[in-house]
Amino acid sequence: MTKKLLIVGGDSWSHPKEDCYIEHGINKIWPDVVAEYLDVDLINISKGGVGNDWIHNKVIDAIEENSNRDIIVMANWSQACRIAPFELESAQLQFSNYMSTRPKYKFGAAKFDVQEEMRKLYRLAISDHPKAIPKEEFWLSVANVSLRHIYLLDQYCKHRNIQILHHRALSILRGIEWITEPNISIDERIKARKEILELCRNKNQYFKKISEFTNIVGNSDLFALGSSCFELYHNYYISDEEQHPNENGHQLIAHSFINKYLELYGEASSSEPLYIYD
Repeated sequence: MTKKLLIVGGDSWSHPKEDCYIEHGINKIWPDVVAEYLDVDLINISKGGVGNDWIHNKVIDAIEENSNRDIIVMANWSQACRIAPFELESAQLQFSNYMSTRPKYKFGAAKFDVQEEMRKLYRLAISDHPKAIPKEEFWLSVANVSLRHIYLLDQYCKHRNIQILHHRALSILRGIEWITEPNISIDERIKARKEILELCRNKNQYFKKISEFTNIVGNSDLFALGSSCFELYHNYYISDEEQHPNENGHQLIAHSFINKYLELYGEASSSEPLYIYD
């Protein structure tokens, strides 16, 4: 009998070949633990630094390439401020200040330069000229791309009778304010993030549809403060400098996916497995 196929999409929190996992000898990350527990085959299309357009598109590619299989999808979503032009891994843009500080990353400096030039273009879009748009409209436009991909992957899977779970590796809407204003103060950043959240809550159709999802891992509000893996598992970072999950962190993430999967499609576990604390 052919096993079910688990397809996982995400960013560096789900990518088995991320440099930090290799450097610290972490050979089994959360998708591997889930696949082993559920006794399913695994395809993991995750890549460090990608956005939700990449995750959506590559998961659908994997589904179509394996359309004869009984499939489960688990998406650990990324940030709206990340894009991958033409789906080129080497061209991922994160709109943060980190690229230039990572000399090991072959394309880091080039990407940082491109991001700065694109910032100029986006600033023009919201500057004072006849075709300019309000800053709030720009924020909504950025968020809409990401939220649309989350909603459409969910709908695509349900239309195909594919079981799908959603989590968030990073807070999805945070970082949008970085795109045009990377150097604003912490207070200004917090204020902008609250404004972006409320804009999406009140004016984005996909935000409202996603808020009704019942297949979300962890907090049922995909946009709730403190509900991303990055925030939930900070005590399980590899180190303060390398803010990615260690082995125990990956086991906890895996357990959260497994428990939600069993809750929706089987029998839920009542306690955390002891091996997490070995």
